[in-house]
Amino acid sequence: MDVDSPIPNQKTFSNSPGSATPVPVPVEAAQASLDIPSALGNFKLVNQVKLEYSDTRVVKWQSQETGLKVVWIDVEGPLVQGYFTFITEIFDDSGRPHTLEHAVFMGSEKYPFKGVLDTLANRMFAAGTNAWTEEGFLGILPVFVDHLLYPTLTDAAFTTEVYHKNGKGEDSGVVFSEMQGRENGSGDLMQLRLQRTLYNKSNGLRSETGGLMEALRVLTIEQIRQYHASAYLPHNLTLIVAGRSLSPSRFLTTLQNEVEPSIIAHGQAHGPRPPGWKRPFVETSTSVNPPHIEEDKFEVVNFPEKDESVGEVMVSWIGTGAKEWLESLAVDVAGVYLTDGPVSPLYKEFVELDDPFCTDISFYTSTENPSIITAYLSSVPTEHLETFPKKFLSFLAEIAGKDIDMKRMKSVLERSRLQLLNSIETDAADALSNEVLTDALFGAEDGSDLKPHLSDKDYDVLESWTSKQWSALLTKYLVDGNSLTIVGRPSAELSDQIEKDEKDRVAETVKRLGPEGLAELAKKLEEAQKENDKAIPPEIIRAFKVPDVTKIDWIKVGSARSTGIAKDVWSIGIEEHGQQKIQKHVDADGTELPLFVHFDHIKSNFIEISIVLFASPDTNRSILPLYLDTFFSLPIKRADGTELGFEDVVAQLDSETLSYSIDVDSPLQEGVTLKIKVAKEKYSIAVAWLRDLLLGSKFSLDRLKVSTSKAIQNLPSEKRSGSDVAHANYRQMIIDGKSTNLAMNLLKRADFLPAFKKRLDEEPDLVIQEFEALRTDLTNPRSMRVSVKGDILHLKDPAKTWWDNFERFPKFEKSELVPVVLSRDVLAPLGKAPAKKLVVFGISSIESSFAYHVAKGPAGWDHPDLPALTVARSVLNAMEGFLWKFIRGAGLAYGANISADAETGILYYRVFKSPDSYKAFGAAKDLIDSLVSGKIEIDDLTIESAKSSLAYSTASKESTMNDAASASFMNQVLLGLSQSHGRVALAKTKDVTIADVKRVIKEWIQPIFDPATSIGSVATSKAKMEEIASEFEKLGYEVERRSFETEEEQEEDEDGSGSEDWSEVEAESGEEKEVEKK
Repeated sequence: MDVDSPIPNQKTFSNSPGSATPVPVPVEAAQASLDIPSALGNFKLVNQVKLEYSDTRVVKWQSQETGLKVVWIDVEGPLVQGYFTFITEIFDDSGRPHTLEHAVFMGSEKYPFKGVLDTLANRMFAAGTNAWTEEGFLGILPVFVDHLLYPTLTDAAFTTEVYHKNGKGEDSGVVFSEMQGRENGSGDLMQLRLQRTLYNKSNGLRSETGGLMEALRVLTIEQIRQYHASAYLPHNLTLIVAGRSLSPSRFLTTLQNEVEPSIIAHGQAHGPRPPGWKRPFVETSTSVNPPHIEEDKFEVVNFPEKDESVGEVMVSWIGTGAKEWLESLAVDVAGVYLTDGPVSPLYKEFVELDDPFCTDISFYTSTENPSIITAYLSSVPTEHLETFPKKFLSFLAEIAGKDIDMKRMKSVLERSRLQLLNSIETDAADALSNEVLTDALFGAEDGSDLKPHLSDKDYDVLESWTSKQWSALLTKYLVDGNSLTIVGRPSAELSDQIEKDEKDRVAETVKRLGPEGLAELAKKLEEAQKENDKAIPPEIIRAFKVPDVTKIDWIKVGSARSTGIAKDVWSIGIEEHGQQKIQKHVDADGTELPLFVHFDHIKSNFIEISIVLFASPDTNRSILPLYLDTFFSLPIKRADGTELGFEDVVAQLDSETLSYSIDVDSPLQEGVTLKIKVAKEKYSIAVAWLRDLLLGSKFSLDRLKVSTSKAIQNLPSEKRSGSDVAHANYRQMIIDGKSTNLAMNLLKRADFLPAFKKRLDEEPDLVIQEFEALRTDLTNPRSMRVSVKGDILHLKDPAKTWWDNFERFPKFEKSELVPVVLSRDVLAPLGKAPAKKLVVFGISSIESSFAYHVAKGPAGWDHPDLPALTVARSVLNAMEGFLWKFIRGAGLAYGANISADAETGILYYRVFKSPDSYKAFGAAKDLIDSLVSGKIEIDDLTIESAKSSLAYSTASKESTMNDAASASFMNQVLLGLSQSHGRVALAKTKDVTIADVKRVIKEWIQPIFDPATSIGSVATSKAKMEEIASEFEKLGYEVERRSFETEEEQEEDEDGSGSEDWSEVEAESGEEKEVEKK
């Protein structure tokens, strides 16, 4: 089943029409009114549903001639999201559904040129084939469908996009590189074993739709063509478009006049149900060969990992049918009840311990029919891998046999319902499209299942359930239902074997083919690249008009400031914003606050408050990860003197809020951001909680010990991510020790936590004093910035509420306000002047390479070179742009891009999932050198398209009311820019010339590839580590080789043997450290 899904174990792949490719689109001003045709040409209205909890409509039509299905969702915002969906079932591991997600974009019958879609889309306010304006979308829609239904599927496309051997005898290809990067990960190996055990060979869900490497090595283009002919059919295509600005009539008219005739001309107009057609998963052998677990089963899967200290556990049961909506919702709610947070039954029993059985428990259901219910237990000590699952199942039975905590269950239900409403406000397109996709999979063809599927009435039923009914549900599925336990066991031996097998495979190929055979492989790849890169005739591109950026209907946000320090430093007058009404409402209570509070007014049922905190330079930041991890689970003393234990704190927070979180690196890298979201009538409750959480918590030694134990136990699984390790290492290289962000670093934590655990036992009083000092530093009102966003005009006492809760804060002068701290303020020497240094990390659990190559970049958001550099990066990074063709198209990496970090003042070249990141670096260097020398030209059409695509990039950052309000706070308060800075910056790119682009490529981007002006961080497999390191040394880098070592190897080091202790390495992970309730 290859469709997009929010379910964690449902695989998705990029650029996938066969997997419901999302197509975000900036749109023009909304139509004055929108009609819903009951019929238009071949299209007949199937059903329309008005949501009971929103003013949103979902409407479905189907062509009576071709069977093409169309769904329109009228969500508000400047973007239209589109999903082109084929239901693709397969009964082998060849990965053909996945390969088509790539291959269909390589040219079509009418447009036999690679990258036509991406090139055209880049002209039309898009990010590749992921976005258009309404005008552009309707214009390019026939081109898109031509690629989906009638792709060229050439041999050359197969060679680069799917699989080939390069001139060194190594496996490569875009799809192969992607699967190589994940096939031997613990999660993928366990999921595949789950599928193999649950389903027999007559069920398509048994298959690895992404493709196993051994199957991809023998796959042919002819097999892909055959599969396309059987699955990419008009009656198997559902086109979902979400966006109120897209007129349904214009949309249907375009399909009727420009898409339907092509389908009919191809002889594919066989109506909604052609003779012999069987709906995938519903009418095929899959439907009569359901999953089965005849008795409780226990399976062990080894995964490659040198560190054998912790593994993973999956426990699964057969769940509900696709149309059992009430029980399906009940199971989801029960999963939240069981696992959501430190007071949930399973967390209390197994996670919140000094020696936890695991560090996290996630509970989810898949979208299959029937669903599969899974509990995923992370970072389980290997000594518990075989015994813990039995304890886990036994405790589930114990829970089901007792009374359910109905007070907590009521709270879980209420939050779940509110989160549904919140999802419509924050991401309606994604939320609703996923429901429509599930209906496309299993719903009735007459559309009758759409309404009950989208209804929220089942919440009413569940609110009336008794404890006995909830216990009966748990017993039915999780106790009486047979379970399948998959244990992921780390294996150093398997890691060594995979490394050896890969080296042997390449050696055998080299020996078998010899120099002539290898040269032939290189020639074949070169010829394929040449064929794929045939120039698109300029007249095709020019035939598509560039839309007018001034017609984008941007979301308007009203801003105001509290009287006092916030208004004193506001450099932009209220009249300039036109926000007098909102400001007058905030000023009405006459309160002058000793806090910087900024208000952004949007239409919303909720209020979200964010407080951004900044630490002073001399603060002890090393304990910050534990401060954040325990923030919401410490005892507190409330302002009225009431003392709450940590369980009461969590329970009351869950009852009174929609969500709460605290993290670093969002939105600023050096800021600690505390957020809380509530129904708008609970505004004063939210502010009171913020006060008590910040100022009233009691640092409990027991809670700190539990947090520390979990953090240490989770480290081995964190270190299995090549991308995270590469990112962490480069950030460590450029940031100094006074960085808040650096304290959250993976390698920094790995060094700090074991020693800190000893300190908790040896000097607990001193540790508590350090936490008190950190809290005092972070809660300095002079360095705090507060954002309140939501329906400000309906808040009672928007400013006075803060005074009532924070009156203890002293007032201070404007001159005392502490400036916002940016990452460029804490640069280490290599961050200020990157040069020579390159680190290669060898990781036993990965087979791909990941890399960051870093040089200086423009600092700040008003640098005069930013407009040209923004266009230059758009030129290089565009789908079917230069990096796409030279790196991805050559099979050198799954992804590569040039990124700018204006806050830090750096530029970097990132390589993702590469068979050999050195080759991806070398190819990019050659490309940049050729662009600078003029050997490769940049034409006017490329510049024009690059500028146009930036409109989508800007609009996507303000695509919902929630996003627009966040951008307002970020721009005005944290960065000191205008509210509309993104649009202003976009306008500045209009006058950028080819000469400007070439100049900034030479001045800013070319230094990334020069050892004298750059540094690098690479994470790769142990098998490739030495080869990659040696190649970079030849370029002139000073290369350091590192790896994560086991306890045994470290002990050898202490005896005077072995290599460098990895714990001495400090790096910046860049990952947000977040404690969030969703």
